[in-house]
Amino acid sequence: MPHSALSALRRYAIPAAAVPATVLVTLLLPLHVNPAPLFVVAVLLSAWYGGLGPSLLASGLSVLAIDYFFYPPYYALEFDISDAAWAGMFVLVSALVIWFAQSRKRAEAALRQQAAQLQEQAHALDLAHVVIRDLDGRIIAWNEGAVRMFGWKREEAEGQVSHALLQTQFPKPLAEIHTDLLGTGEWAGELVHTRRDGGKVVVASHWVLQRDQQGNPVRVLEVNSDITERKQAEEALRASEQRFVRFMHHLPGLAWIKDLEGRYVYVNDATEKAFRTPRAQLSGRTDDEVFPAETAAQFRENDRQALASETGILTTEILEHEDGVLHHSLVSKFPILSSDGQATLVGGMAIDITDRVRVEEALKEADRRKDEFLAMLSHELRNPLAALSNGLQILRMGGGTGQDPEQVQEMMERQLRQLVRLIDDLLDTSRISTGKIQLRKERVELALVVNEAVELSRPHIKAARHELTVTLPPKPIYLEADATRLAQLLLNLLHNAAKFTERGGCIWVNAGQEGEAVVIRVQDTGIGIPADMLPHVFEMFTQGDRSLEHTRSGLGIGLSLVRALVEMHEGTVEAHSAGPGCGSEFVVRLPLPAQKPQDHPRQEPQDGERAAPSRGWRILVVDDSKDSAEILARLLNLRGNSVRTAYDGPSALETAAAFQPNVVLLDIGLPGMNGYEVAKRIREQPQLQNVVLIALTGWGQEADRRRSHEAGFDHHLVKPVGFAALQRLLASLDPVTP
Repeated sequence: MPHSALSALRRYAIPAAAVPATVLVTLLLPLHVNPAPLFVVAVLLSAWYGGLGPSLLASGLSVLAIDYFFYPPYYALEFDISDAAWAGMFVLVSALVIWFAQSRKRAEAALRQQAAQLQEQAHALDLAHVVIRDLDGRIIAWNEGAVRMFGWKREEAEGQVSHALLQTQFPKPLAEIHTDLLGTGEWAGELVHTRRDGGKVVVASHWVLQRDQQGNPVRVLEVNSDITERKQAEEALRASEQRFVRFMHHLPGLAWIKDLEGRYVYVNDATEKAFRTPRAQLSGRTDDEVFPAETAAQFRENDRQALASETGILTTEILEHEDGVLHHSLVSKFPILSSDGQATLVGGMAIDITDRVRVEEALKEADRRKDEFLAMLSHELRNPLAALSNGLQILRMGGGTGQDPEQVQEMMERQLRQLVRLIDDLLDTSRISTGKIQLRKERVELALVVNEAVELSRPHIKAARHELTVTLPPKPIYLEADATRLAQLLLNLLHNAAKFTERGGCIWVNAGQEGEAVVIRVQDTGIGIPADMLPHVFEMFTQGDRSLEHTRSGLGIGLSLVRALVEMHEGTVEAHSAGPGCGSEFVVRLPLPAQKPQDHPRQEPQDGERAAPSRGWRILVVDDSKDSAEILARLLNLRGNSVRTAYDGPSALETAAAFQPNVVLLDIGLPGMNGYEVAKRIREQPQLQNVVLIALTGWGQEADRRRSHEAGFDHHLVKPVGFAALQRLLASLDPVTP
């Protein structure tokens, strides 16, 4: 049976038992006793313990029982006018009893509820800080909650001015707070109090103004709740957010956070700038609303992969920045987890690596050019070496070949000069790139420099059967320049024109003054330059057509050397071409000197191959290359010199002590004891102190020359040395006998 039905049955059982019990008790009493009061008791019991319904039932049953048992005719239910009077009176009394019982029960229930509420409030007041103070702020009441919170006992606190005792920090002047309190009857806000131990406590304070019966304010009830931990947590969160914002603000890279729908919830300044969209416009928007479809798809896919991973991803993304340039970024994307370990956001950070990508691409290009340069270097070296090898073979075979020995020698000399020129270009390029080349500027005539370069290039041009046309200014033009270097750059341009012009082509050289500059134009009818190559022709190792049909490409350093030498003269050089097969033109512009003193024509250079007569020296040749030492010794012997050879440092010292030479041609790169050490040892021997020491070496940097001078060398020659140049040096020496 349901609990409610059982409860109702129990309540209605009360009148069902109480009325019969009252009948039995009344029947036992004398007949003159009025039974009605006893039945009123039954109604009262039913009303008190059963409620309204059972009490009404008890009232009805009592009327029937009284009429049946106690009013004549007995044991019969008959009502007349006289019965109505007492029955009405009984019902009225019963109604009053029922009302009294119900009212009393409701009052007791209300009292019980109030008691429970008071108990709860009392518990809450013990937990909270409750102060009752007068209008002057003096404490009237101080509960246990205040004792626990601040440390002062009740007897210590009562009578003290509360804000003085607690050193209260108010959010605004106390007078203004009192004005608000008097105006509205209450005030609420946050206060900072000081505990007895000196610690600070932050409270949420609620003040209620209490008045007397006349409505006059008499006291203030102040209830405070400790919110120190909450405020500390809020402050820690605020400080953390500020640190986060400051960190992100100063982060050199991009940083952002999105929700799971791809909407931006945070971006730093760098992101705002890179995306070219204000932060306020980015907030709440997706990549599809900000970027082109292709870019947005790239970002979405990377976000998806980041959320699918546990630790995030590291990838590269491409984005067009505000400068209009495509930027490469190294991007880290990662899921941001909630306290339950579920991904709720996706974060991202990016660093611009565009410069690094460009450097890597440049390094790859430089590496590719280096490989091509090494391959071409081997090719360029093999050609003259093959010709020299064949020439030697012809000379070894003698007259049986039908070849004119002089023609063979001319060919070999030409190939040797080509080898020397290749090495000189490499060395000059290295010196210029390291800043070790120095210009020796002097006043030189333009025409003489051009003629010198033309004469040096004529054998090469003549061999290719080109037609060369040179146009010079009618009047002398003078420059402040290094004549040797200026002739060198013009020679490179002429060699370049001859090399890339088909056999029997035309080359024009035009030199003159244009405005405040000297302009030299070298034009040819050669293979031309593609438009995409024009911006790069002056770069190191740059070459045009590298196919087998154009094996005359060279090392790709000649034009780079030209530009470097022109810029060292504070000039410019340009390349022009209408395209492949249309020839090319190189234009050199050099500044004129600021002043024009009286012109002094430059002397024509002497014939470099004209050898001076020998004086008949005693010469010691020291070289670890036995072939080089012996061939040089034979040449010197043919010129009437007395020559000895040595192939290492110790034997050189031994031979020098016995031979007593006038001149020592000493290689520096000797095994074991190098040439510097040998020179010092020779200088230490008294009988050899006046000997002329000439360094004959492949090391030709300025530092090498300085070091050889410090070691005691008188002269420094760089291999390969023309024999005529060596003869001129020997002829210039004083005839000293050691």
